[in-house]
Amino acid sequence: MLAIIPKPGHYVNAGLVREFRKLAASGLVIGKTSGHPDGWGIVAWRDSEPFYLGRQPTDASKDPRFEEACSEISKLRIESPLLAHLRKASKGAKILSNTHPFISGFWAFAHNGTIRRLNTKTKTDSEWFFSRLLEEIKTKDERPEKAIFRTVREVKALYPRTSSLTFLLSNGKETYAFRDFAKHERYYTMFYAETEEALIICQEKILGLDWHSIENGELFKADASGNYTLIKLESTDRIPAPDAAKVQQTVELPSH
Repeated sequence: MLAIIPKPGHYVNAGLVREFRKLAASGLVIGKTSGHPDGWGIVAWRDSEPFYLGRQPTDASKDPRFEEACSEISKLRIESPLLAHLRKASKGAKILSNTHPFISGFWAFAHNGTIRRLNTKTKTDSEWFFSRLLEEIKTKDERPEKAIFRTVREVKALYPRTSSLTFLLSNGKETYAFRDFAKHERYYTMFYAETEEALIICQEKILGLDWHSIENGELFKADASGNYTLIKLESTDRIPAPDAAKVQQTVELPSH
């Protein structure tokens, strides 16, 4: 996963996206075979609306449409945040509708991990997680980070075998990166770095930048100018966890 937030007066550098593309073939995975060849997607914002620069259930390292998307990034001179994802499929078919990032309203979302034992009829585990995040954000009159932490607690309580809730989430104005893992610490990573042109968030260290790690249970929040803060999950312990029974009534969860 990759997020690029250009600083005022600058544009998204397509070269960063091309560098990220290499992880489709060489990216760290759990297991013996490197790479994330099962799909790719790139999202930016125009007039506050998210749109796809490209999205395919294919290997980004071999798909010429990825380079076409990079050329479009340069052509459009994008000033908004940009989210990109390379998929290593664990659940769900390798089809376009299962390919990250997902878009809903003003928001875009990408996730790394598996919510084990979740069994919805119409959504992947990542889409379900995205919809739960947005439901909390939209229905509560509070800062989004509170809704994010509440949803994380909810999912972990309902599905304790979840491997990771690591994600990127943005509405084009605020961008959030959250790191969460139960094990495989070397795989479920999230780093951030700054250049004169942009704030960059990536799950692996690319190029020779001065990368800093987002810790387990830590939420990274950045505004559209590249100003950022880090918030630890424990710092919001005063936020009550949701009623699990009520949550189960609001989503489509057939018996396992």
